Amino acid sequence: MDKTRKFITGNFVRNYLLIFLPFFLIVSLVFIVRISVLSSKIALSGWELVELYSFFLPEIIFFTIPLSFIAAIVNTFTKLSEDNELTAIFALGFRPSRILSFLLPSAILFSAILVVVSIMIYPHMKQKLSQFKQKKLAEATLNIEPKKLSQSFGNFHIYVDEKTNNNYKGVVLFNNSNKKSYQLLIADRGKVENNDSIFTLKLYDGTGESSSPEKIEELRYKAMNIYQYSTKGYKKIKSVSKYWKEARYKKGKRGRLLYLLFVSFSPLLVFGIASALSIYNPRYQKNLGFFIIFLMAILVYIPAAILQKSGNIYIFAGFIILFIAMNIYMLKYKLSSRY
Repeated sequence: MDKTRKFITGNFVRNYLLIFLPFFLIVSLVFIVRISVLSSKIALSGWELVELYSFFLPEIIFFTIPLSFIAAIVNTFTKLSEDNELTAIFALGFRPSRILSFLLPSAILFSAILVVVSIMIYPHMKQKLSQFKQKKLAEATLNIEPKKLSQSFGNFHIYVDEKTNNNYKGVVLFNNSNKKSYQLLIADRGKVENNDSIFTLKLYDGTGESSSPEKIEELRYKAMNIYQYSTKGYKKIKSVSKYWKEARYKKGKRGRLLYLLFVSFSPLLVFGIASALSIYNPRYQKNLGFFIIFLMAILVYIPAAILQKSGNIYIFAGFIILFIAMNIYMLKYKLSSRY
């Protein structure tokens, strides 16, 4: 029994690694391209690139584990079937249920990992990523270059004559975001300050003008503060319980939660179905691996997409019951009755 267990689990582990590692690298490359697009707009150090990649890592893992597990299960049993290895194992007196019990702990383990990654780690990294982007975009926005036109500062276009560190001379700001009015601010000098991630542009010794359809107003000032971001600074990172608590009254977040849970449970939900379809007589059936993997992907991601769109917990419960029934039917009537 131990040799049979090692033989089957060894085949599964090899198949999983051969699928997971290339798939992980491919998905990682997709996210690296996204990072490179961001780095083309914002200056990022080497450590910041690594940090940014780490924020995407839970999402990468969540994409790769379910499909890799499904493909590994299917490839393991289809290859053993077509090489007549399963026929020999059945001849030794092993029942299909016993063979599947060797790999069931793997399905439980991967589902547990996915739940932890998607429900516990994903919200934290999502918020950290949002903070990181906000901070870097703010720094990029406030990186004002001298004698360069069409630079943006919030709703303003800004021009400066000279720059020394965060001090500027000859500052001009113009805002015409509203077609019926405009704002013009001119200052002899200005300064950018960053106090606890609150970026402030301070203008000194200047004049200004604003218009509306009814009137034009002029002003003179000794000092003026313009805030790029709210004086409250960045949002604090919520705990996992507070983050998902919003799913009670926010349909979008509830749908996302149900989507994550359903995909996280997918290794268990399709384990019996995929196994039953992958164990067959090679005399009558061959080369079904790709078709079964494609079918399992549809079975997982179409209901998941419906759950994300609807955010309905009753539909979620209905899908879980349906998959349990499908597993029982496939194992009892498709597999056990034949072998």
